[in-house]
Amino acid sequence: MKVDLSGQVVVVTGAGRGIGKEIAKVAAEAGATAVLVSRTAAQLDAAVAEIEAAGGKAVAMPADLVEPAAAGAVIAQTLERFGQIDVLVNNAATNYVANLVMAKADAWRDLYELNVFAVMRATQAAIKPMIRRKRGRVINIGSVSGELGAAYNTAYASSKAAIDGFSRSVAKEVAKLGITCNTIRPWHVDTELVHDAMASRAKLFGKTAEDYMAMIVAQSPQQRLITAREVAALAVFLMSDDARGITGQSLNVCGGYAMG
Repeated sequence: MKVDLSGQVVVVTGAGRGIGKEIAKVAAEAGATAVLVSRTAAQLDAAVAEIEAAGGKAVAMPADLVEPAAAGAVIAQTLERFGQIDVLVNNAATNYVANLVMAKADAWRDLYELNVFAVMRATQAAIKPMIRRKRGRVINIGSVSGELGAAYNTAYASSKAAIDGFSRSVAKEVAKLGITCNTIRPWHVDTELVHDAMASRAKLFGKTAEDYMAMIVAQSPQQRLITAREVAALAVFLMSDDARGITGQSLNVCGGYAMG
């Protein structure tokens, strides 16, 4: 089955690198116009150039989603330029590695501002035009850590647990309006964010980043890291008409690390 997103507009936050960039690329491969959002303009420009070189359609919209007005501005610009928004992918997130005893409340607040409040603001802005059209998709990128927990990542794991509850609640609000809302929960994806987090955790245990990552890989039933492409493939399927019956779900992409 080939997903066809021709004529659709897909907004992806945190799209300058990693999972977000890959979702934007695969959506463009399926025929969508990808709107890439990130605070790092140079990364966005490089990602857009890569998509366009492959024959896809993409535009960059630099924005710092921590700023309260930023998400609304991105959605407004998208509507002004394209007249519609079919899919919102809330991928932008940050991490904070610390044991709870030493954790700083300000660092928690900063993380929640991007990982939770920016998701709420972007969804709130995007869902209004979706309701008017009676169709749309909201896809939130969570984490298996939101289900299982993660020592020394209490801020991140708890923020992703919040996203699970947020997605289910939004799904119930808009289910009759042709809109779906789901969470994709990856685990240890081969991205810069994960490698940085594992390097920080390695220091807590006096290990090298390489040794710590090898230990993480060994814990996976598949003995490997997940690729960003695998996450993107599921995201693009959820964008399709064939996925219209899937809503309010938390879908793991974890190589079997969390089962059940």
